[in-house]
Amino acid sequence: MVSVNQLRPFAEASLESFRAASGSVALIQQPVEAAFRDPTPHFIGARTVGMAHRSRMAERLLAMLRDFDNLEVHFLQPNQDGEEFTVGRSEADLVVPELSVSLHHATLRWNAASGDFAVRDAQSMNGTFINGAPLGYKAQVMLHDGATLAFGDVQFLYLRAETLHEHLRLAAPGTPSP
Repeated sequence: MVSVNQLRPFAEASLESFRAASGSVALIQQPVEAAFRDPTPHFIGARTVGMAHRSRMAERLLAMLRDFDNLEVHFLQPNQDGEEFTVGRSEADLVVPELSVSLHHATLRWNAASGDFAVRDAQSMNGTFINGAPLGYKAQVMLHDGATLAFGDVQFLYLRAETLHEHLRLAAPGTPSP
C-alpha cells in the first residue's frame, strides 16, 4: 500500500499508463492507526458504530482532505465485468484491520459498463455507509466518483483512477495552476 504523496512521481505518466499500473478505482483512507476512534473501548461482537460516529463523518472527511498527501491508497484492478472484491478485517481482497470492520464486511462488484463498483453490505455488525447514509443489508448501490464510503468506523474516498491522476498532476510541484 502506498500513500498519495508516494504516488506524486507518477503524475507525469499518461492516464493510460497510470490506469494500467494502478487499476480503475482507488479507495483512499486515513491509516487505521491515525483514524478517528470512538473513545470508548471496542468490544468484540458489540456494535461500535452509533449516532456519534455518523455525526462525525463530515468531520472525518474534512480531516482526510486536509491531510490528503498522507492518506493510504488501495487500488482495485478488476479484470472482468461482475468481478467481486471482498472487504473485511481479515482474509479479504481489501483487508481493513480495525475492530469495527467485520471479518466479511461488504462486497464490491465491478460494473464494466459504468466503470464503477456497486457495494453490498454483508450483514456486518457496524454497517456500511455511502456519503454518510447507511446502506441496508439487502441493498446494492452503485458508487460514484468522489463518494465517501465507510465500513464500520473506517472511512474511504472512492475515486476513479482518472480523478486521482488529475489531482496528482495538478498538485505536482512545478505544475502551473489551472
